[in-house]
Amino acid sequence: MHHILFVDDDANILNGLRRRLRSTRPEWNLYFANSGSEAIELAENKDLDVIVSDIQMPGMDGVTLLETLQKTHPDAVRIILTGHADNASYLRTIGPAHQFLSKPCDHETLVDSIENALGLRQLLRSPELRTLVAGSKSLASPPDTYMRLETAFSNPNYALDTISKIVESDIALTTEVLKLTNSSYFAVTQNVSSVAHAVRMLGMETLKALALFVGLYRGFDGPASQAANLKRLCHRSQQIGVTAALIAEYERLPREICHAVPSIGMLSHIGTLILYTKRPDEMQAVIDRVEKEGISIDQAEAEQFGAGHAEIGAYLLGLWGFPAPVIQAVAYHHRPMDLPHREMTALTAIYVAQHLTREIADRDAGRTVKSTIDQEYLAQIGKQSHIEEWANIAAVVSGKYRELTNN
Repeated sequence: MHHILFVDDDANILNGLRRRLRSTRPEWNLYFANSGSEAIELAENKDLDVIVSDIQMPGMDGVTLLETLQKTHPDAVRIILTGHADNASYLRTIGPAHQFLSKPCDHETLVDSIENALGLRQLLRSPELRTLVAGSKSLASPPDTYMRLETAFSNPNYALDTISKIVESDIALTTEVLKLTNSSYFAVTQNVSSVAHAVRMLGMETLKALALFVGLYRGFDGPASQAANLKRLCHRSQQIGVTAALIAEYERLPREICHAVPSIGMLSHIGTLILYTKRPDEMQAVIDRVEKEGISIDQAEAEQFGAGHAEIGAYLLGLWGFPAPVIQAVAYHHRPMDLPHREMTALTAIYVAQHLTREIADRDAGRTVKSTIDQEYLAQIGKQSHIEEWANIAAVVSGKYRELTNN
């Protein structure tokens, strides 16, 4: 049974939820509280899976309540209902919430958000790792610049000038935006030096993904040697996204998929960034094992942490309310063969791109290279003969990124 707590000072809202959910979701254990103090009392000795709270309540408001419950129930998914979704500065003060839903919130949206949150607990089964991700204050809400972009993009009539100003206010993001738009993916003959031009070229989803990755990277306060690893990870994730997008275009995948691939490629290594940030020494031990023993990174992470960066990253993105296809792609980017498909997909492109990118880096470093791409999988989807052309694409992108990072 799943345990879900709803908190709202409006008794009519709680009664409506009680009636609808008890008939449609009998498998849920539901708890209802009219105040923050009542919620804290109800939560005692209960293993809550999801907490949904209104933000504006007399006495203890929703922010204070979630801050309190974050300490006692660190691996619970925390959702806040707010009537201030358009106020970016206000949203950024809400540290303990994973997701924000605007009031009034329709029943279907609320139920979908809760069900997605419950599904995440199956993805990351280790309570310790769920606590690592869900309980960290620095990971409770997405980074500030991402939130500002998300809020701006929520207006269907958003202005390019508004988006450009948000990007320009973040020096690290500006640098990465210009670097990405000058990569080979965009096939431009002249340098892109205008942020507004770069924003138009990137598109909404890729820009948000880049803001998310850069924001998490900037929050790292560990040793310089590991900070350098994170910087390489950021650039490698961009490179994988670009390579995957070009492979998807070569395979004539639908245009909307090709546009989505760069952002998914970057997000695929959010979990690695979390492990570097929260468990730096253990993560270094994982990297050492990979290099000395030649085992895969996902095997080494699973043995060290109980889960790999793919599952951890997908869990975090799920907490933040990312759509299911993105979460699935991040979760399975090392093992697309585990999903029931027999055709070329965006996930295939990302899977191949990451292997080819790593092989090129190893070759450039003078290491012996043996491909670990699953040839049986490629044969099943009818693409085994395409690997040579994909490798050529990866080599072009790698050369371009080498130029960019050396400048």
